[in-house]
Amino acid sequence: MNKQIYFVLGTLGLFLSSCGKDTQENPVVSERYVHKYGYAVSLEEWEANRYPGQIITNLTNGVTITTTYENGIKHGPSTHTFPHSQTIEKYFLYNQNHLVKEIVYDERGMPLTEMVRLSPSRHSVTVWYAGGSPMCIEEFAHDELLEGQYCTLDNEIESRVEKGNGLRIRRDQNGALLSKDIIEKGYVTKRESFFRSGAPESVTYFYQGKLHGEKRTFAETGEPVAVEEWVTGKLHGLCTYFKNGYKYMEVSYLDGMKNGTETHYIDGNQISHQISWENDKKHGPSTFYVDGAPQVQYYYDGQIVHKSRYEEMSRLDEMISKISPEVTLYQ
Repeated sequence: MNKQIYFVLGTLGLFLSSCGKDTQENPVVSERYVHKYGYAVSLEEWEANRYPGQIITNLTNGVTITTTYENGIKHGPSTHTFPHSQTIEKYFLYNQNHLVKEIVYDERGMPLTEMVRLSPSRHSVTVWYAGGSPMCIEEFAHDELLEGQYCTLDNEIESRVEKGNGLRIRRDQNGALLSKDIIEKGYVTKRESFFRSGAPESVTYFYQGKLHGEKRTFAETGEPVAVEEWVTGKLHGLCTYFKNGYKYMEVSYLDGMKNGTETHYIDGNQISHQISWENDKKHGPSTFYVDGAPQVQYYYDGQIVHKSRYEEMSRLDEMISKISPEVTLYQ
């Protein structure tokens, strides 16, 4: 999927995480303490008197962070610049140490996203196109989408979500279609994503925010790339993968782990390799076909072993399972 769609979705996470990220990843070069009346004070004076004012922090990556304090806690605006620039990249607004607004800008100073905390459980997100017109306005309760309005570059509404149900259309900052989401009860249930050419890229189903159901992925030419089965965010069932339109691999999953036979194909129909899996480890015969003749290797719990050793351990597993069905030697 085009990475720009994740920019829009990922900005929600910035609301809670981006404030301290810069200082965690980049050491502080200098820090100044400025009283609200404009004069500098020492760290000791600042901490002892809990002055109202600002802390100005310079980082090794060239970012300058200016944070406003009152009574020893964040209260008022806080800004992060672009590296080695005075242009603001991020603007935060605090109310008694609680983040209530965040705006992200591009290097021209144009807003990209704005997040506003409406209540402890609700927030709104606004996203703009590169030219400055609004792309979408959404309102959430936690991660549940309640209301949404989605616009074209010409500022015409092309889809809505109302009371948690509707169609969400995602575009990149230049207006190219990225995806169409079916929203039901506040969550995506189906997503169709697209290449820049407009050709389908994938069709995916979800349940409560997790992949659930069949996922089909396509090449830009329209040829299949993958058909996967998902259950609550984990691969589960038979998955088929393609190259140049031909099936080249089938593999079975159980609760996110390979279980069963993985089969590789030549030109979609001639078997070239079969591998046995159990609990995401090679376990059992692994067969290669060379000019139609099989060559077999044996694995036990992910380790290659002689056939006699594999058969011996398998017999012991069978005996133990009869006594205690929940136990096998390789667990």
